[in-house]
Amino acid sequence: MHVIGIDAAKAGWVVVRYENETYSGSIEPTLGQIPPADRIWIDMPIGLMEGRRETDQLLRQELRPGRTSSVFNAPFLSALTTPSYMEANNLAKQHAGIGLSKQAWYLLPKIREVRHAHRSEMIESHPEVCFARLAGHPARFSKKTREGIAERIELLEQYDCPPLWEQRQPNVAIDDWLDACLLATGARFPCDYLPASQPVDTEGYPLYAAVPKKSPSPKWCG
Repeated sequence: MHVIGIDAAKAGWVVVRYENETYSGSIEPTLGQIPPADRIWIDMPIGLMEGRRETDQLLRQELRPGRTSSVFNAPFLSALTTPSYMEANNLAKQHAGIGLSKQAWYLLPKIREVRHAHRSEMIESHPEVCFARLAGHPARFSKKTREGIAERIELLEQYDCPPLWEQRQPNVAIDDWLDACLLATGARFPCDYLPASQPVDTEGYPLYAAVPKKSPSPKWCG
């Protein structure tokens, strides 16, 4: 099986491939450079709606009790065509009684790119939930800390992932590599969908995320 994990970075997209039991990685300026694969798991909302997504709530539940803040609410669909943060924030409050985070607003260019480049094998996922499913528990430390980096490397090494994160490239952080590696590793295994009903938004984009089934063995590829 050929699978790909993708994480957004300031330089573009961190792309980790797993094929023929071998990992490889690259930095791609656009998603148009991504080759075909059996599965592509990307850490980015794809399907959007005018309200809170069940997907975000279910992903957050996977990270209880300590890492739920790793999942933020996706922007509303209308934010894609709203010219200013203030207007998008006001619309969010009107629709759901909760404002739009600046983090979600700044992701909108990436979300637009994902929707434009979307194909059937591309599905939203979340590296922190991949970690939790692969390890059997959520990460204990933030990925921005020395302890958190070590914790994620230790898990990835159990799944024979080489140290792609040792590459030093401008505008790419070590946790961008770790996230893409976790997504590619999770995509190797049989998966669950959150929610299981696999809904789509009004434009046909998936309103669900893929995550590996709980605690697979490092040697089990399903």
